[in-house]
Amino acid sequence: MDFSDKGVVLLSKLLDLTTTKNKVSANNIANANTPGFKKYDVSFQNELVKAVESKNISKIKDIQEKITLSGDKSTRKDGNNVDLDKELVSFYQMSDRHNVYLEILSKKFKGMVAAIEGK
Repeated sequence: MDFSDKGVVLLSKLLDLTTTKNKVSANNIANANTPGFKKYDVSFQNELVKAVESKNISKIKDIQEKITLSGDKSTRKDGNNVDLDKELVSFYQMSDRHNVYLEILSKKFKGMVAAIEGK
């Protein structure tokens, strides 16, 4: 399904990006007690800002998140660099954002359905 509405495209992309961010955070959380594990980070904010500022739908659709090994230094003896508290906060923040984007998109679709039905 291809929508040309910039709001729908942007919300759809934001849902994809927050899903990826939470998958990576969940992996980091799951490995918080694994000796030697190095956490991963996800970045997409800079590309998102550029794409939105360009007002070009194809640039928004083409945004790709970057999953990289974190450069954070380990403060633990076992070499693991996951800060469980920070990861949990990040996970819940992304979950909240995801739910907000989903709610907005749902209302947008309900509005489209109402317009089609003539309500």
